Amino acid sequence: MSRSYVQVALPVPLRSLFTYGVPEGVDISAGTRVQVSFGPRRLIGLVAHGPTTEAPAGMESSKIKDLQKVLDDGPILSEPILRLVRWMVGYYHLPPGEAYLLPLPPSMSGGRKGEVHEHKYKTERVARYTAEPEAGQRIGAVMDRALSWLREAEVATSAEVRDATGAGLDVLRRLAERGWIDLSTREVPRDPFARMPLEPHPEPRLTREQDEVITSIAYDMGRFAGHLIHGVTGSGKTEIYLRLIKATLEEGHGALVLVPEIALTPQLVSRFRGRLGDRIAVLHSGLDKAARHEQWERIASGELKVVIGARSALFAPIPDLGMIVIDEEHDSSFKQDTAPRYHARDLALVRGRFERCPVVLGTATPSMESWANTERGKLELHTLAERVESRPMPTVELVDMRSADCADEGQLFSQALIDAMAENLTRQEQTILLINRRGFASFILCRSCGERLACSSCSVSFTWHRARSRLVCHYCDHVLPLPDRCPSCEDDALVEMGAGTEQIVDRVSELVPGARVARMDRDTTRGHKLTALLSAFRGREIDILVGTQMVAKGHDFPGVTLVGVLSAEMGLGLPDFRASERTFALLTQMAGRAGRAERPGRVLVQTFMPDHPMLAFARRHDAPGFLSEELMERQARGFPPARHLALFKISGAEDQATWEAADRLRHQLHTLLDQLPEGPTRPYILGPHPAPIERLRDRWRYQVLVNGPDRVLLGRLLALAVNAVDNAKMPNHIRVALDVDPHAFL
Repeated sequence: MSRSYVQVALPVPLRSLFTYGVPEGVDISAGTRVQVSFGPRRLIGLVAHGPTTEAPAGMESSKIKDLQKVLDDGPILSEPILRLVRWMVGYYHLPPGEAYLLPLPPSMSGGRKGEVHEHKYKTERVARYTAEPEAGQRIGAVMDRALSWLREAEVATSAEVRDATGAGLDVLRRLAERGWIDLSTREVPRDPFARMPLEPHPEPRLTREQDEVITSIAYDMGRFAGHLIHGVTGSGKTEIYLRLIKATLEEGHGALVLVPEIALTPQLVSRFRGRLGDRIAVLHSGLDKAARHEQWERIASGELKVVIGARSALFAPIPDLGMIVIDEEHDSSFKQDTAPRYHARDLALVRGRFERCPVVLGTATPSMESWANTERGKLELHTLAERVESRPMPTVELVDMRSADCADEGQLFSQALIDAMAENLTRQEQTILLINRRGFASFILCRSCGERLACSSCSVSFTWHRARSRLVCHYCDHVLPLPDRCPSCEDDALVEMGAGTEQIVDRVSELVPGARVARMDRDTTRGHKLTALLSAFRGREIDILVGTQMVAKGHDFPGVTLVGVLSAEMGLGLPDFRASERTFALLTQMAGRAGRAERPGRVLVQTFMPDHPMLAFARRHDAPGFLSEELMERQARGFPPARHLALFKISGAEDQATWEAADRLRHQLHTLLDQLPEGPTRPYILGPHPAPIERLRDRWRYQVLVNGPDRVLLGRLLALAVNAVDNAKMPNHIRVALDVDPHAFL
């Protein structure tokens, strides 16, 4: 019998698959986990291709190792997901091991040690009433109380019996020994919704626009088609998702809903469970390993047919997937900027094509890429121009901080904003304030020598967190206490500069007496704190919520009628061609939190740049106007979506050696360009240049940017380049990473 071979993806940073022999009598196919010997280590990998009876060219059959162990009875990844991963590897030029193991929960991939973990399911004891004591049999008071209660309940968990009667597990064991109850053990799924009550959400009456959109998209059920719903904030996009998914379930298919932030998951899950019941799964990094494993298994079995999650939920093993929804599709959180680098929105469209199902993108502020794709005919555009129940859009007022009367010495608040918050408090209505910066002060400055307190590992200043009495680097998490004197000149002249969410909360509490003020940022929303904070605000236990951009992302708070934006131009100064797009989206989404119920909304935007064209569009809620203007600007300047980018990121422990490696890469890229046809579609190369944050975590950083109008030609150049990088001799401390379609340039 001839020997067969498989190609295996392993968790190693090498851009290749590895060939192993299949032991005689073993039946295996692509999508199956295996354990293999890799040098001195054992690793868990995934079969990417095979089996085939021919060894790869140039390899001697006798030198090919056999698989050590097959871990699954059959493929655990479907053919559409395998095709998606293969597409990822080719387009993003990823090491296969990074991509093929990405769809698996951490407990199944084995990690670097290649250990097979047997999942331990949570269990509970169940008591079932079976018989009465015979006449004359003695029974203690606690046993009698427990048995009497079980006689009425018939069956209950040991915890329920304990809570009702005080009888512990030892009492139940004695009852079982006497034959009066049956005591058994059952597995209990770890339930991410254990603290979330199932509240019914009745179907509202659809608007004419909603009905037309649903009818149009439903026509594409059973085949791939891309749709973009551009709906103003409060126009009922979520209701459209619910109706479409309900129809998908009725046809026997599953559905996937991606949201940009874990912060949005509880709100969306609550609404989906209220309408669709307990068929909802949630997948995101906030779950512990055991919960993610069980959710993954229940999804793969078909038990949970609707998956809601952040970026990584894209790979959920939903059998017979019939609908994909990407909510807030414009959000940059869908782009993963660490290895493996990919964009979940773009991959969702690829998965939809492989699964032969429609993909629905929804947002009030479409990304430039999606807007351009509607003009190219790749996405069908649907417009929701009005809010549900004909509610008005909030009025947006610009407050020119160059001349405005200020309510505080630090000139953080205009008097107009403070007066508006006080009036809102009097009317028992709620306010949200946006300041897109954490901490108390942006940095600490010495008035004597002008030095900032900066992180020793990064080219950035420390942020002062007064509540923790710590200086924190938000890039490497380095923490220091605040020194008594300036480390440079030893003078007692350190002062707080700039403001973050902590300081705004303190100032608002002083300027709006009696207001209950809370903040929402990464420091206050870890674990279950997020759900508690959102619940308190929705329950009117908080009057004013101060937050970073987290507060702008899709939340629906009926009591909010006022939104204030501090330092609206903050994001415009970043070295990023998407700065205007991101700031417009943030302001528009933030404004959309106001006036979502019966009472109208008002938005006050404080700015030192009131004449900026972007603010004029935001004031009018004019996304199409802004996008059309921005698209012309991008075309003129040669930026996406008119052209395509790839960013090589070179980092190292020594500045000069890192610069030299980046310069060699630039030279290599120019040499490789000669292998491409000449003409206007040939890419061009910029750099190397120092990254805007030149040093991060004790590593110097340089960038080489490749810009081209033809995606295919750019891909050919990148394939040649990564091969050259992999074969180049570099100092051990040098790392080269490739980011295709980059979104972050810092």
